[in-house]
Parts: sequence; C-alpha cells; structure tokens
Amino acid sequence: MQSVRFVTFGCKANQYDTQVLREALLRRGMTEAQSQADLLVVNTCTVTAEAGRKARQLIRRVHREAPATQVCVTGCLAESEPDVLRELPGVQWVLGNGEAKRPVQFLRELGHEFDPEELGIPAGITQFQGHTRAFLKIQDGCDQNCSFCIIPSVRGRSQSRPIPELEQEVQRLVAAGHVEIVLCGIHIGHWGRDLGLTLADLLNALVRTPAVDAEGQPCPFRLRLSSIEATEVCDRILAIMAEHPDRIAPHLHMPLQSGSAEVLQAMNRWYGPDEYLAACERIRERLDRPALTADVLVGFPGESERHFQETLETSRAAGFCRLHVFPFSARPGTAAFDHPDPVAPEVIRDRRMRLSEWASQAAHAFQRSLDGVREQVVLEGFSGLSGRYQRVSLRPDDWPGALPTVADVRVEVREKLVERQGGTVPQPELIGLPWAPAGNLADTGSGAAR
Repeated sequence: MQSVRFVTFGCKANQYDTQVLREALLRRGMTEAQSQADLLVVNTCTVTAEAGRKARQLIRRVHREAPATQVCVTGCLAESEPDVLRELPGVQWVLGNGEAKRPVQFLRELGHEFDPEELGIPAGITQFQGHTRAFLKIQDGCDQNCSFCIIPSVRGRSQSRPIPELEQEVQRLVAAGHVEIVLCGIHIGHWGRDLGLTLADLLNALVRTPAVDAEGQPCPFRLRLSSIEATEVCDRILAIMAEHPDRIAPHLHMPLQSGSAEVLQAMNRWYGPDEYLAACERIRERLDRPALTADVLVGFPGESERHFQETLETSRAAGFCRLHVFPFSARPGTAAFDHPDPVAPEVIRDRRMRLSEWASQAAHAFQRSLDGVREQVVLEGFSGLSGRYQRVSLRPDDWPGALPTVADVRVEVREKLVERQGGTVPQPELIGLPWAPAGNLADTGSGAAR
C-alpha cells in the first residue's frame, strides 16, 4: 500500500486521533490522497445513529467506486459495532479505541514492521495538517454515566496525559505555525484527577510554556478550552483566564443538555438549572464579555412541552451566544435506550427548529454587542476566529501588504441583508479594522487594551 486517505467523523478528539494515525503512516513513506487510495482509514463516531449510518454509507460507496481499496475502520463505532463493520465490503481491519489506536500497535495491525527507535518518538502530533488552529487532546475517556451517552462504554475511564508531555507538544505545534491550540478531550474538566492534579494546574503550566517558531524566535500563541462542564469551571480556572486574557480565549463551551431540572435528573446529570446559571453568572463577573456556548439535546424521552419551555427559559437566562441543538438519538447499551415514553419525531423537529431560531437571534445580539471591542483574530486568509469564537472578516483595502497570522483588530459591526423565507432580513457581519496600538498573543499579562 502506497497511498492512504483519511475520513473522520465526530468530535475534536477523533480529529486529533486521526492526525496521530496520519503521522504514523506518513512516517512509513505512504502518501496521502484526497480521493482514491490503496488504503482508506475511517475514524468513526457512535454518539448518534446518524454518525454510524454515514460511516457505513461511505465504506459501501468507496467499495463500489474502488473495489481494490482496503479499508481500516477505527474509533468509537469500531468499538461498539465491530461485528457489523467486519461484514462490510472491503473492510480488512476493525480497530477500536485504546491500544488499537497507539501508533505502534496500529502499524502492527496493518502489517508494518517498525524500527526500535519508533518507540522513542514523542507522544502526540507534530502538526495539525491544513489548519492554523491545532487540537491538543489532553485526556480521553469519561467517568460519568449520563443516561443518553454511550461514550463511557466505548472510550473507557478518564485518563490524563502528563504536563511535560503536553508542554512539549504545545511547543512543537507552535513551532509548526499553529497560533491557537484548542485543549480537547472527552471530559476535560476531569483532567488530572488520576494524577493528583486539576485542570487549573495544567492551564497554569501551559500559559507559561515558552514557545518559539522554526527560526527560534519567540512566537505568540493562544489557548482555548473546548467543551467543559459549567460546574467544573472553578474560581482558579477563572483567575488564570482573567490574568492572561491574550493567552486564553474568553470563550467557554459548556454543555447544558436541558434547562429542565426534571429532565436533567432523568439524564443522570449532576446539576440543575440553578447551578448552571450560577456558574454562568460567576464567569461573567470574572471575565470581560465572555462568549458562552452550549449543547442542548431536545426530545429526550419524557420531555414535555413544559420541560421544553423550561429549556428555553434557562437558555435565555444563560445568555448564550451560540447553541448546538441536536435531537435525542437512542443508543443501544444506554439507560435511555428502552425508555417507555419517547417523544414523537415531528415534535422533536418542531422543538429543534424553535430553539434554533431563538439561538440565531441570541447569536446576532451578541455579535452586535461587540461593536468597537478589541479582538485578536487567528486568520486563515481574510477571515478567522476571534477569541470570543466569532467569525471576523478583513477587507483587503484595510490591510495592505502581507497579512499577519494573527490580526489585532477593532470590531466594526455592519448589517447585511440575507435571503430568508419570506424575504430579506438584516444580519450582523463582523469586520476587523486595524487596532492601534497593536497588541499580540505573546502578551500574557492583564494589561491588554480593551
């Protein structure tokens, strides 16, 4: 096999895992293809039935179009449905999570021999191919037991990576040109519990990690926390974020799942709406205009219209700037799978639409509130993500010459008309104008202009 194609379904942790496998195979001399290849590696997700369906559909289509392609399936679906996947045409290897995803073991399974020095290759990745932002998986697994979630059974218990290993990986990624590092995992708020440490200890170390570019010059970079539970954003984490506003993005993605106390209890979540909202208020007291985003699950068995209205009310009170609204998907092996009170599909669709409509209005209100605010935008071309997780566009006339990797901007909110059903409606657009005096992501102090 000389060429390989990678397809990834699912979360940031899966995308990181794919990069680990990519580097292992490219080190062996294989070349990466974007379409037809000798080997197809499919890294799967099993959070929803739809994710599994798409993976199986892809494998069947690839076999029809290129029957000589050998297929390796890995990831969470390979852990939960290995027998089903082995019956698919073209599938030669089904490798789940854990040991199967370690580069050396992965190479062994595919029939590669390896040199002893490969055992000494540093853990993790050296780059996040094709992106300015890089994901850094700090832990894997989950010790919780939410009644709708299959992840603990396919990922195992929470396991943390040690601080020195993660510091070295941050340095490698920054040297490779990545100026934003997103700390991800399955349950990152539990990082360090198995090491006698806390996530705040890791943050405190990483904000102080010295990083240089390929020429050995000090290089700016920004950290961002990915999904973290609201109850796990402790005062020490907030203090570190407040002390280093240019080193840690003022954005927290905190799964809500439901705004109803009764539904949260049925989900086996460990907090109620009041605790969640208290966490949001505490965050706003400590950080400057933080961006709060969340996941909400609609249609959990037994969810009534009253429960859904409670979710709407909690979401409004939380002040989210973005919501990921997704429907309940019954997963075999979870406590909610055989729940006797399912919600009708048409009701789920209606609630998802209504909540998404409110979320769109809330997102626009947050964007309009940023007019005149200083932001640092990690660019990919003439647009990029701000620290507050907003898409900001630059106009070529405002930025003559070579574009920086990181733009220090003053946000100007402009209204544009977009086509919607029934006519056109105004929608905010964030434009980045040069900020003066310029700041940079290397500034880890608290005196940055606001």
